[in-house]
Amino acid sequence: MLRAILLYIIIIVAVPIAFFRPFYGVLIYLWLSFGRPGDFVWPEFQFGYLQLVAAATLLGYLIFELQRSPPRLSGMTILLALWVWLALASLKAFDTSLAFPKLWDYTRGFIMAFLTAAMANSEKRVKQILYVLAISLGLLGFKGALDAVITGFQYSMQGPGGMMAEQNEYALALNMGIPILLLLAKDESNRWVRIAFRVMAAGSALVVIGTRSRSGLLGLIMVGLLMTAFSKRKLVLSIGLVLAALILVIFGPQGALDRYRTIPTATEDDASTIGRLQAWSAAIKMTKAHPLLGVGPRNFMLAFPMYSDDHPRVTHNAAFDMLAETGIPGCALFLGLIFAAIGRMYLLWLRARNNTDTEHLGIYCLIVMSTLIVYLVPNMFINRQDFDLMYQLIGISAGLGVVTRRRIAALRALELAIQSEAGMPLWQRVQG
Repeated sequence: MLRAILLYIIIIVAVPIAFFRPFYGVLIYLWLSFGRPGDFVWPEFQFGYLQLVAAATLLGYLIFELQRSPPRLSGMTILLALWVWLALASLKAFDTSLAFPKLWDYTRGFIMAFLTAAMANSEKRVKQILYVLAISLGLLGFKGALDAVITGFQYSMQGPGGMMAEQNEYALALNMGIPILLLLAKDESNRWVRIAFRVMAAGSALVVIGTRSRSGLLGLIMVGLLMTAFSKRKLVLSIGLVLAALILVIFGPQGALDRYRTIPTATEDDASTIGRLQAWSAAIKMTKAHPLLGVGPRNFMLAFPMYSDDHPRVTHNAAFDMLAETGIPGCALFLGLIFAAIGRMYLLWLRARNNTDTEHLGIYCLIVMSTLIVYLVPNMFINRQDFDLMYQLIGISAGLGVVTRRRIAALRALELAIQSEAGMPLWQRVQG
């Protein structure tokens, strides 16, 4: 009851803040979405607080922030095209009563991603957004690690709720939080904040192991490889990865190790993996039958018996799910959206990393790029193509891209001006 009262007070305060200061509304929305404070309240006291904050933020943006932060299409065009395609697929769905609520779920996430893209218009704002994401996910990881250690990893760790409720989804979210925490720690000047972020990253990794999620393990491996590849101490981190793997094999929780040992033979004797292969086969058949618009969002399970004699189950693969439910163009837009953002962030990181005036922005580009790559790996085995955090990262990448390009262009113009002035005769420089 006390937690519920505290949550109500927070929302009562948050809604007017979101209205009058829309950027803070975005930050509050991100904390509520990925810190999940509402899930620590008894279900009978929960309510649609996210929608309230989102509505207040959108209205406040239109009234107070629109001129200062106009809508941004640069970096967001593919997302807009994806929404149009989702709407068309919903109109033509096998069952529109299933498709339209899913379309609305996408729409809410896309609107907030567009707001993030518009208002992430300065280095300071981008940093604040990334810090909110890091702390929100990091605290979940830290708390989960304490729970896992106290219980001796006897139980499979589950998330607080929402899109993080199930083990695979919880592992996905925490894996995406780890590179944000580690790279922000690398850029942080305050020693205690660096320590706190690294402790939360370590706690998140422990929870990923505690979920016993095989897709989570693959995501965690990708985190380690990325952090090593983009580090200046590659040898040290490579040795660290080997040692971490040995520690996991020798001292890891037995439940997780038993689960991981099924990976090499999963296609032969693991019911879950065999079911995935059957679902992928059904998805391919649906795509062949409906290559343009698919069977409609959230219609895969409904259509499953028409294309397979196997027991109906979800695809457990984001690309196959998009193919089956939105057709080949929908899947192409979904993957194109992610890969375009990854490529954009990588190229900007290359340009920004070696200049002291832009190195912070370079690290932020690396954060977004790494986190999107980490998102892709587990989604080969789960279908979280609707995960709000990914679309928020797309919004951040759009805003960050513009901020970084402008900073690089301004520095280049200043450099050219100095070079031009240095080449003038002395009398012209004095006159100037």
